[in-house]
Amino acid sequence: MRKEQEFEEIREDIDAKQRATVWPDTLRNGSSVDAFLWRGDPRAKPIQRAGLVVFGLTFLLLAIAIGSIPFDRDFPDGWVVDFLLALFLLLLSMRLFRNALLRSKNPEREIDQDGRE
Repeated sequence: MRKEQEFEEIREDIDAKQRATVWPDTLRNGSSVDAFLWRGDPRAKPIQRAGLVVFGLTFLLLAIAIGSIPFDRDFPDGWVVDFLLALFLLLLSMRLFRNALLRSKNPEREIDQDGRE
Protein backbone atom coordinates (compact mmCIF):
# COMPACT_ATOMS: atom_id res chain seq x y z
CA MET A 1 0.00 0.00 0.00
CA ARG A 2 2.84 2.40 0.85
CA LYS A 3 4.49 1.84 -2.55
CA GLU A 4 1.24 2.72 -4.30
CA GLN A 5 1.02 5.98 -2.34
CA GLU A 6 4.63 6.84 -3.19
CA PHE A 7 4.00 6.04 -6.83
CA GLU A 8 0.86 8.19 -6.84
CA GLU A 9 2.74 11.11 -5.25
CA ILE A 10 5.52 10.82 -7.82
CA ARG A 11 2.98 10.67 -10.66
CA GLU A 12 1.16 13.77 -9.35
CA ASP A 13 4.47 15.61 -9.05
CA ILE A 14 5.37 14.75 -12.64
CA ASP A 15 1.92 15.79 -13.84
CA ALA A 16 2.28 19.13 -12.07
CA LYS A 17 5.68 19.76 -13.67
CA GLN A 18 4.46 18.82 -17.13
CA ARG A 19 1.34 20.92 -16.82
CA ALA A 20 3.36 24.03 -17.70
CA THR A 21 4.13 22.64 -21.16
CA VAL A 22 0.56 22.48 -22.49
CA TRP A 23 -1.23 25.38 -24.17
CA PRO A 24 -3.24 27.29 -21.56
CA ASP A 25 -0.48 27.06 -18.95
CA THR A 26 2.24 28.23 -21.34
CA LEU A 27 0.16 31.29 -22.15
CA ARG A 28 -0.30 32.05 -18.45
CA ASN A 29 3.42 31.51 -17.71
CA GLY A 30 4.44 33.66 -20.68
CA SER A 31 2.24 36.53 -19.55
CA SER A 32 3.68 36.36 -16.03
CA VAL A 33 7.22 36.59 -17.46
CA ASP A 34 6.19 39.57 -19.58
CA ALA A 35 4.67 41.26 -16.53
CA PHE A 36 7.85 40.64 -14.54
CA LEU A 37 10.01 42.11 -17.31
CA TRP A 38 7.91 45.22 -17.75
CA ARG A 39 6.60 45.93 -14.23
CA GLY A 40 9.08 44.11 -12.02
CA ASP A 41 8.36 42.25 -8.82
CA PRO A 42 9.54 43.39 -5.38
CA ARG A 43 9.56 39.75 -4.23
CA ALA A 44 11.58 38.37 -7.14
CA LYS A 45 14.22 35.78 -6.38
CA PRO A 46 17.90 36.74 -6.77
CA ILE A 47 18.33 34.49 -9.82
CA GLN A 48 15.40 36.23 -11.50
CA ARG A 49 16.97 39.60 -10.75
CA ALA A 50 20.31 38.42 -12.14
CA GLY A 51 18.63 37.22 -15.32
CA LEU A 52 16.90 40.57 -15.69
CA VAL A 53 20.24 42.38 -15.27
CA VAL A 54 21.81 40.21 -17.98
CA PHE A 55 18.85 40.94 -20.24
CA GLY A 56 19.21 44.67 -19.53
CA LEU A 57 22.95 44.52 -20.23
CA THR A 58 22.21 43.04 -23.65
CA PHE A 59 20.04 46.01 -24.57
CA LEU A 60 22.57 48.43 -23.09
CA LEU A 61 25.40 46.98 -25.18
CA LEU A 62 23.22 47.14 -28.28
CA ALA A 63 22.43 50.79 -27.52
CA ILE A 64 26.11 51.61 -27.15
CA ALA A 65 27.02 49.78 -30.35
CA ILE A 66 24.27 51.38 -32.43
CA GLY A 67 24.85 54.82 -30.89
CA SER A 68 28.54 54.69 -31.75
CA ILE A 69 28.02 53.92 -35.45
CA PRO A 70 27.51 57.59 -36.50
CA PHE A 71 30.71 58.63 -34.70
CA ASP A 72 32.65 55.92 -36.49
CA ARG A 73 31.36 56.96 -39.92
CA ASP A 74 31.45 60.77 -39.54
CA PHE A 75 27.66 61.19 -39.27
CA PRO A 76 26.38 59.94 -42.64
CA ASP A 77 22.78 60.37 -43.75
CA GLY A 78 20.39 58.60 -41.42
CA TRP A 79 22.38 59.16 -38.23
CA VAL A 80 19.24 60.43 -36.48
CA VAL A 81 17.63 57.02 -36.93
CA ASP A 82 20.67 55.40 -35.33
CA PHE A 83 20.45 57.74 -32.35
CA LEU A 84 16.70 57.22 -31.95
CA LEU A 85 17.12 53.45 -32.01
CA ALA A 86 20.00 53.70 -29.52
CA LEU A 87 17.89 55.95 -27.29
CA PHE A 88 15.00 53.47 -27.38
CA LEU A 89 17.33 50.58 -26.46
CA LEU A 90 18.93 52.66 -23.70
CA LEU A 91 15.54 53.51 -22.19
CA LEU A 92 14.50 49.86 -22.40
CA SER A 93 17.67 48.73 -20.64
CA MET A 94 17.18 51.36 -17.93
CA ARG A 95 13.63 50.12 -17.38
CA LEU A 96 14.88 46.54 -17.02
CA PHE A 97 17.60 47.62 -14.58
CA ARG A 98 15.02 49.50 -12.52
CA ASN A 99 12.82 46.41 -12.39
CA ALA A 100 15.78 44.25 -11.39
CA LEU A 101 16.60 46.56 -8.49
CA LEU A 102 12.99 47.03 -7.36
CA ARG A 103 12.71 46.10 -3.68
CA SER A 104 9.84 45.59 -1.30
CA LYS A 105 8.77 48.73 0.54
CA ASN A 106 8.31 46.74 3.73
CA PRO A 107 11.25 44.28 4.00
CA GLU A 108 10.06 42.98 7.38
CA ARG A 109 6.89 41.56 5.86
CA GLU A 110 8.16 39.35 3.06
CA ILE A 111 5.55 37.05 1.57
CA ASP A 112 6.62 34.02 -0.43
CA GLN A 113 5.07 32.72 -3.66
CA ASP A 114 2.51 30.61 -1.79
CA GLY A 115 1.14 33.64 0.04
CA ARG A 116 2.59 32.72 3.43
CA GLU A 117 4.43 35.24 5.53
